[in-house]
Amino acid sequence: MSKTGLIAAVTERLEADLNVCQQAANEAHQAATHEESVAENQYDTLGLEASYLAEGQSRRVAEIQREIAAWCALPDVEFYEDDPVVPGCLVMLQALDTDEQRLLLLGPAGGGMKLSFAGLAVTVVTPDAPLGAQLAGKYVGDCVMIAATEFEITEIQ
Repeated sequence: MSKTGLIAAVTERLEADLNVCQQAANEAHQAATHEESVAENQYDTLGLEASYLAEGQSRRVAEIQREIAAWCALPDVEFYEDDPVVPGCLVMLQALDTDEQRLLLLGPAGGGMKLSFAGLAVTVVTPDAPLGAQLAGKYVGDCVMIAATEFEITEIQ
């Protein structure tokens, strides 16, 4: 599996989200500045509500832009079994009491994103999330708890 390709898939998903948010922000801005949004009396809040929506959408656009920049800034580094888990690592987990496996990508942003890549389900986690905080600094052979199930780190890339 190409981790570079996986990171590219994450940024592509974020860019698609960015396009949707930019369009929504533009529509909200147009609604806020449209002549029909001008208040006719003190109880007419359509224009005010539209401006709040436009501001929120614009903040989300800026947030996604920062997320994309954070992913693009990750160094393209190979990780080996004796390296600790850090942002940019692809981590394979194996449940100790079942056959369940999980593949996690520890990244700087986009936590919770689920991708299908090369036929495998990959979940993005960030160091700010409880699971990401558990993973950070661990090594192959270390264990983490996920929903009362203990998983061993079997591989990092």
